[in-house]
Amino acid sequence: MGKWALVLAGILVFLPLPGKIAAAPLDGSAGLGSARLSETVCVPPGAPPFSSWQAKRTEPVVLIDEHGRPVVGLFVAYEARGQRLHTIWVGPLLASVDVAPDDKTAPAWYDRGISHTSTGVRADPKQTCSWYQSPPKGALGT
Repeated sequence: MGKWALVLAGILVFLPLPGKIAAAPLDGSAGLGSARLSETVCVPPGAPPFSSWQAKRTEPVVLIDEHGRPVVGLFVAYEARGQRLHTIWVGPLLASVDVAPDDKTAPAWYDRGISHTSTGVRADPKQTCSWYQSPPKGALGT
């Protein structure tokens, strides 16, 4: 089995099932399923609180870092308070959130500490909770 197949197999073992899902807190102070855990996830403006998100579908994705190296991420489609959300996680970090996945003109949100462009990640990602929006979908090849 190749190196990336092993990485993907490891990710697939930990894919969250539909229901509430949470990322590990950055300081490691709370375990999975902890109420405190969902309070530590920083979400962009206009998104419901993370504690209300219900995972509906997950898929591993391969992203490219700023040095051209592949990075395994996780796409998760959520529903929260009747709103659909599409996200990308890089390890325990919420990298991007599309609060209107069906609207072709609404831009997605990206955390500056994780994203170096709208399609890649930083080589040394850090959650900054400094969200910016990408160009509208369909513009500039997005």
